[in-house]
Amino acid sequence: MSMLDTTAHILKLMVTLKGGIRISDVIAHLGMPKSTASRVMNQLVSYGYIEKDDAKGVFLPGPLMVAVSQLINRQAPLSDLVDNALRSLCEQTGYTGYISMLDSQEILVLRVIHGRQTLPIVTWPGSRSPAWGTSTGRALLARLSDTELQAFFHSPTVAAQLNGGSHQIDKLVAAVNRTRKEGFASAINESVADTASVSCAIGDPTTHEAVAFCLSFPQTLAQPQELQRIAALLKETALLIAEKTGDTLVSHQP
Repeated sequence: MSMLDTTAHILKLMVTLKGGIRISDVIAHLGMPKSTASRVMNQLVSYGYIEKDDAKGVFLPGPLMVAVSQLINRQAPLSDLVDNALRSLCEQTGYTGYISMLDSQEILVLRVIHGRQTLPIVTWPGSRSPAWGTSTGRALLARLSDTELQAFFHSPTVAAQLNGGSHQIDKLVAAVNRTRKEGFASAINESVADTASVSCAIGDPTTHEAVAFCLSFPQTLAQPQELQRIAALLKETALLIAEKTGDTLVSHQP
């Protein structure tokens, strides 16, 4: 096996194991003798492909790989990756696509991609709505830590929107937690009448950006089987984008 092949196999092993690897992983998965594995790993460290975390005893992507990743991110920003993927989904399904971001306690619509199916109401770019009342909002709220989520729901703006109802907050937090578990959020006849939507969120750890993308369609089509089909398409798309951005919040979801 050439050094190039060996390097590729070791980097793929990091991707497969989703984190740092040890010499023992290289020996077990690639069938290398211990002396060869140690020599190869030391060479890759010297080239900058990997680096060793002495405290944890694992090897991680090195400065050269990080620099290449940052270059890729600059060439293919998150918004372009999501836009291209969502356009493909809109063409495939005929549904309308939205890209939105979390702006303080509200969801801000950034982009609309029209589908073949006619919607009763179209939400235009620049439109705002309470984040807790939309599928895109819940998809983005699911990315927050528990502390951040509690701060969001107890902010003066959200408290005023909910009229201080603690029971309602409990239900909304449960909905966000369900989104975390399932990897997507859905809404039927909520903030937009007679309309359903399914959403996922994706981020770029390098730029700290995060957006939600969704497919929206008439409520009459929102049967359980169709909701699951659309959710599967969106989750698969989110995972593909996460592989490019390094978004572990998506790639670690079931």
